[in-house]
Amino acid sequence: MTSYKKKHQTRQSGTGKPVDPAALVLLSHQVRNLLRFHQQMGIEHYPSTAGLRNFLVKHSGAPASHRPVHKTAAPAAPQDRQPVVPSLSAVYKEIVACKQCELAGQRSGQVPGRGGERPKLLVVGDWSGQEIFSDTTLFGRDEDVMLWKMMAAIGLAAEDVYVTNVIKCCPAVTPPDVSCARRCFAHLSREIGALKPNLILAMGEMAAGQLLANSAPLVRLRGRFHSYRYPDSAPAQVMPTFHPRFLLANPEMKKMVWMDLQMIQRQL
Repeated sequence: MTSYKKKHQTRQSGTGKPVDPAALVLLSHQVRNLLRFHQQMGIEHYPSTAGLRNFLVKHSGAPASHRPVHKTAAPAAPQDRQPVVPSLSAVYKEIVACKQCELAGQRSGQVPGRGGERPKLLVVGDWSGQEIFSDTTLFGRDEDVMLWKMMAAIGLAAEDVYVTNVIKCCPAVTPPDVSCARRCFAHLSREIGALKPNLILAMGEMAAGQLLANSAPLVRLRGRFHSYRYPDSAPAQVMPTFHPRFLLANPEMKKMVWMDLQMIQRQL
C-alpha cells in the first residue's frame, strides 16, 4: 500500500520532476484569468507561429521521428507572467483606424481620452456633442466647464483625472445609436485596462449601462458604488451619476450629483 501511494504521489512529468497538484490548480486558474482578459480585450484568435507549432508537436505524443528538429537556446529563468496590458498609444491607434459602425463615415472627428496616465479618478461620459468640432472638447463646450467645476469641488486637479467617452467618434447626428456604444466598448475596456483606475465616475445612462452591463434607469443606479471587474486584479468602484449635458437641461438634479461626488471624495 505504501509503495502504491508513493508511486502515485511522485508521478512524473515530461521534465522528470514530480507533478505538484496544487501547482496545476494554480496554473489552470492563471490560464483561465488570462483567457478572460484576452476575451475582454477583444482577442478572438491566436496567430500560428513556427515556435507554437513546434511546441504542440513536442507535447502531442507524436513519434520522435516525425518531429521537426530545432536548435533551441537554454531556457530562461522562470518568471511570473502577467497579462499583457495595452498601452494608451496602442489604444489610440486602434480608435483612429476603427470602422466598426456607421459613425466611421458620418463623424465630424474623434475624441480620444485625455488626462493623467495614473489618475485618481477616471471619468467616463457617453459621447462628445459639438456643433463645431474640436479634439480638445471632451463632452461639449459648456459641459466641459461644468465637469471641471465638479472636479475642483472635490479637490481634483486636471492631472488627477482622466476623461473619456464610451463612443470615441464625435457624431454628426445625436444621440448616436446604442449599437455604436456596444461596438465601441472594446476600445473603452482596453483604455480602462491601460489605466487601471480604482475609481470610475460613469456620467450618463449610456456610460453606466455599458460599464455595469445593466439596463436599469440611471436614477436607480446612482447614489451607490458598483463594481467594474478587471480579469486580473481587484475590481474598481464605479459611481454612476448624471451627465453635465443632462444637468444643463435639468439644473434641479445638481443636488443629487453633488451627493454622488461627495461619496467619490470620501473614497479619495
